[in-house]
Amino acid sequence: MSKPGRNDLCYCGSGLKYKKCHMQEDQAKEKERSLIERAGNFIRRDLLKFARDERFAEEFAKTLPFYWDGYYDPANAEQMSQPEALRFFDWFLFDHELPDGKRLIELYAEERMEDLSTHQQKIAADWVNVGASSLYELTAYEGQTLHLRDYFTGEAFEVYEAGGRGNVELGELIITRLVPVSDRIELSTTAAYLPAEEITDVKAKIEAAREAYLAEHPDANHTEFMRKHSHLLVHHALQEAKKQGRPPIARLDTNRPDTKTQKMARGMARFKR
Repeated sequence: MSKPGRNDLCYCGSGLKYKKCHMQEDQAKEKERSLIERAGNFIRRDLLKFARDERFAEEFAKTLPFYWDGYYDPANAEQMSQPEALRFFDWFLFDHELPDGKRLIELYAEERMEDLSTHQQKIAADWVNVGASSLYELTAYEGQTLHLRDYFTGEAFEVYEAGGRGNVELGELIITRLVPVSDRIELSTTAAYLPAEEITDVKAKIEAAREAYLAEHPDANHTEFMRKHSHLLVHHALQEAKKQGRPPIARLDTNRPDTKTQKMARGMARFKR
């Protein structure tokens, strides 16, 4: 529905001009939406800054090759593309447990909450409890609204994504994390995807890992399991890309578009010291 002009009749059917009816309410809603969007973007940036603090250097060095199945380590971390770095840090922040059992997103909320605005606090508090990274099937889309289905639980979601579906076709799978931003759901960061020919046995791999995990942790729920094993989705994607003859990571792609080292990746070079 297009917004009426100030002197047009209001869309509600009251018979009043828009400026005398719903205009102020709509403007207030638009302002609130803008504040929430800016808060979400700030938290995304601030979380990345937090995760790159020097005190987490040892965990970074340990987990980078674990997440990337040996393709990246501290010696070549600066060769990650920006999307690769974003996806790693998303996992590092939300799924990985530090030695004391806490996740970085929990530590961020504990240490930074008082310095955040009201809208930023709401985003940070909501994101502490988001689910693990998972696989989502694209079942339908309309513009910037994606209809996704959790590949393992069957739960359906309507997700806002500014870039639309990108290269993902119906029935293909997206590796991502869903986060609430006010009254809608968004992707936490840049997503990866599995084209149809590379889905293969990913469900069987996850089910096998789930059975083994539940044998040792019978009371664990799906989110707890996925936080421990979401890296397996990345490993599967790497293996399938290699089978298809594609470079599994940007570092091995001689035609990568970002021939200059990404600014974010350069900042990680200090972790090698």
